[in-house]
Amino acid sequence: MSPELAVQLISDAVLTIIKILLVMIAPSLVVGLIVAIIQTATSVQEQTLTFLPRMLMTLLMLIFAGHWIIETLVDWFTRLGQMIPGVFG
Repeated sequence: MSPELAVQLISDAVLTIIKILLVMIAPSLVVGLIVAIIQTATSVQEQTLTFLPRMLMTLLMLIFAGHWIIETLVDWFTRLGQMIPGVFG
């Protein structure tokens, strides 16, 4: 295996993970920020109030973006499977 191929495999894996995580986590962070602003404005400092909306947003994003996540992972594993003969050959 050449160093260029190893770097390409690792960078593709890291970029795929980042894309998937951003789709799941970014909306949850936005909802958490909005809830925190509302808590600050109303002086309600209950820690459990931020947990439920963030958890629900993550679940909704998993439901809505699940098909795209599966497609992205299948594409990455297909490319990986096509590269394996070049790695060992």
